[in-house]
Amino acid sequence: MKTDRDISQAIGAAGGRPVIIPAGDYEIAETIVLPSDTTLILDGCHLRMQDGVVCRMFQNAGAEGHNIHIEGRGGAVLDGGLPNGLDEFTSCKDGHPHVSENLVIFFDNVSDFSVTGLTIRDQRWWAMAFMFCERGRIENIRFELTRHQLDSYARWRNQDGIDLRVGCSDMIIRNITGETGDDMIALTALRSPFFEQRYTHPGRSLAIHHVLIENVRGVTNQCALIRLLSHFGQQIHDIVIRNVEETGVPGKTNQTQMAIRIGDRIPPYYRRDEANAQQFGDIHDIRIENLTTRALTAIVTADSVKDVFVKGVHLVGDGQSVWCSGGWLINLQPFIYLPEREAEVRGSTLTINVNNPVIAENVRIEDVVCTAQPNQPVPLFRFNRTEFRHCAITGLQAPGRALVEAKGCEGAPAIAGRASH
Repeated sequence: MKTDRDISQAIGAAGGRPVIIPAGDYEIAETIVLPSDTTLILDGCHLRMQDGVVCRMFQNAGAEGHNIHIEGRGGAVLDGGLPNGLDEFTSCKDGHPHVSENLVIFFDNVSDFSVTGLTIRDQRWWAMAFMFCERGRIENIRFELTRHQLDSYARWRNQDGIDLRVGCSDMIIRNITGETGDDMIALTALRSPFFEQRYTHPGRSLAIHHVLIENVRGVTNQCALIRLLSHFGQQIHDIVIRNVEETGVPGKTNQTQMAIRIGDRIPPYYRRDEANAQQFGDIHDIRIENLTTRALTAIVTADSVKDVFVKGVHLVGDGQSVWCSGGWLINLQPFIYLPEREAEVRGSTLTINVNNPVIAENVRIEDVVCTAQPNQPVPLFRFNRTEFRHCAITGLQAPGRALVEAKGCEGAPAIAGRASH
């Protein structure tokens, strides 16, 4: 079996020319470092993390990089292998490093890059994370989880797919499929002392902005298909999300909690200091088009939002609500779905109210069609301690469904269409 050294040696000998790694099995025990002006083509390869090792599979070299490309061909697979004992619960404890050492791909301060054509299987933590990266393409990526029997009982490993962290801009994320153990795509502007603050670039903006996410088809076992989260005064804006379809099947896969999750007021995210928490205007100018889902909630705005436009929501199957605003958060156990635990899953569904007041300004949702079970007892729209400013829902087609549940709200969205009231 070949190893990471064979790949690293090929990169070192290439002299800037594209590096083609031929088909075969490769065991990865040390991080493969990618210098600037590197094109790495994995042609039918299966790269698997060695049992027990703690390291990333790929990361860029030095404090910055440019023109770095990882291209998968012929069904190339990056495989996390078995859990190695490093997770959210052991991170930075008893001699363990931060859990980010389990990333499959990590780029920091890289411009003009691409990651394409890969299957990522059983990631030990997040599959990909990008920080202070710009002008990037992440396309044609499939996520696979293969150990449902084991992982349905395992402690949470936070198996996100693609994470854009602080300082990312001008990115395209396109043609993403499969199954993840947590958020499939997350744009999270946080300031963890164990992660983000280890990678500082003075003078660089911390905002996440001008990101296109399109053609996403998959299912997640926890949280959301697409998540936006910001605290510490860091903005997320000018985000376009287009053509998202949840592919979960009742009795075969988990039911996604939230297809699109925007904001959160959960104290650990902002170190339990309200001065660090998201403020009105931090998340703005978000556009969502063509969303089909059986999620418990299609769109959650759990903190304040401004200038959000949604066009084309189809709630199907056993989907429950279209829009929840305020403190509606839904937890579903276990994290990885196993059909024989179906009754346990349904019995552990919780609705939690985090009672922070939020503002929804200029939120417009157009063309909502609900063909989900008409006897679903949950209202289509659930609002908790929300101040509505110039919000409207139009083109609603949801005959036979309860419409609105509101608690402690100021104002209300104007709703027009065909539904029971």
